[in-house]
Order: sequence, then C-alpha cells, then structure tokens
Amino acid sequence: MFSGIVVNEHPGKSQKIACTLIVLGEVLVAMFGDHTNGEDINVADVIASYHQPSFHIFIIFMILYLVQLSIFIWIFPKNSLLKKVAWGSIGGTITGFQNFLKDALTIYQLANNSSKNNNSISNYGIGSDDSLPTTFFLFVLLAMATSFIGLLCLASCMKRYDATYSAAMFVTSFVLSASIMSCVHYHTFEHLDGNINYFMYPIGLVTLFMGAFVLVKPSAVTNGSHCLLLNITDNDDSRDHNVSISDQNNNEGVGSADSYRERLLNEGLS
Repeated sequence: MFSGIVVNEHPGKSQKIACTLIVLGEVLVAMFGDHTNGEDINVADVIASYHQPSFHIFIIFMILYLVQLSIFIWIFPKNSLLKKVAWGSIGGTITGFQNFLKDALTIYQLANNSSKNNNSISNYGIGSDDSLPTTFFLFVLLAMATSFIGLLCLASCMKRYDATYSAAMFVTSFVLSASIMSCVHYHTFEHLDGNINYFMYPIGLVTLFMGAFVLVKPSAVTNGSHCLLLNITDNDDSRDHNVSISDQNNNEGVGSADSYRERLLNEGLS
C-alpha cells in the first residue's frame, strides 16, 4: 500500500491482485484455524511431542526443502524464475518454525501456574524449585535464531527484488510453513471447531497459494507488439531492474533492444 511513498516502487495490477489474495488467505487461516493453547498439558508432554515420528519426518522434509531452495539460489542465474521463488520463500519458511516460540511460552506459563499453586507442581512437570527447565531456554534460543535468520533472508531478497514481491512472498511462505508445522506438531485438524472451519481453513491456504502463484508467474505481452523484457543489474549488484522495450517495427527487434541495454550499462542506471 505504501511502497510508492516509502521506497518509490509502484506495484502493478497483478501484484495488487496477488497481495489481496495473500491477505485474504491469511485472514481466513487466522479466523478458522486452531485456537487451542495447550491448557491440559505439562512440560513432559511438550518434550514428548518432539519425539513423535511424524515430527521427525517433517523436520527432515523441511531441511531437504531448504537445501533445495539454497541450491536454486546458489546455481541458477539471477534472472531465473526458480531463483526468484527461492529467494522469496526461504525467509518465511525458516521463520515458520513457530513451534519453538509457542512451546517456550507454554512452558513459561506452566511455570507461572506451578508457582501460584504449589500443591499441583507435579501436574505441570516443573521442578520443586520452580525453576524453568533447560528445554525452555533451548526453545527460546531456537525461536530467536529462526526469526533472525528468516529476517536476514527477507532483507537479502529485498536487495534483489522489489519490496512488494519480497514482503508478500515472505508472508505466504511463513503462513504455509507454520500451517504445515501446526498440522504435524499440534494436530490442527483435530482441534478445528465445526464443519465451517474444516472447509474455510483449507480454503484460506489455497487462497494464499493462489496469491503466490499470481505474484511469481511471468507476465505475458499480448498486444501484438514486439516486446523484450530485459533484466539489467546496476553496478553495485544490489537490485534487478526490469526494462520493457516495445517495438512495433519488425526490422528493429532485438537489435535495438541490445543496443539500448548496452547504452544503459555504459552510462549507468538513473
């Protein structure tokens, strides 16, 4: 909404449509998702949830997925669509490991409850000295690490692509990653309230995915003119500039585009 004022970038029509779908999908996921907070568990239950085979499979899958995104970033050329998608997705995917933050807060809340009710300490799995277990500090450290690394990836993406794309893809990959994690780790679909939630929650995820698809798909030129989309990188290699050159004359074609590109690179981008 404010990229034109803040960073002097003006989103196109397809970007506005994509962002609308992404925001709508996020709202649907938030409204119709799982709102339980683990009131009937103790610290032992929290730790045991990390020993479930389904969570181990999820972690292995996500590590392999992040490795694949890193390979796309490393080996593909700068104007590659796969590289663009990888840069847009990697930050949100890493930040989507919200289980560490949620479980740290759960343990902290259990510690507070046990200190208020000394007769039920054993029910919360907290030691008699009311001290927080080592697991709490490990979860806090992991929560900080995933958030910080994810934001670093977002900043790196914004150096290469426009702010609208970078922020929207971060939100999309974040929500999708956190939703998959929640389904595996917290069994989201077992805690949804009513049939409307079972219907609208997946609709929200699909809407998010549709927004991401509209955001990253290449735009086609259908006006009958010759058009060449150039990806021109400025001297400090910090941002891609897409320059669209239309030519109604069949005889000029790529030649005039190449000469224009050469002139821009020689004179420097304004």
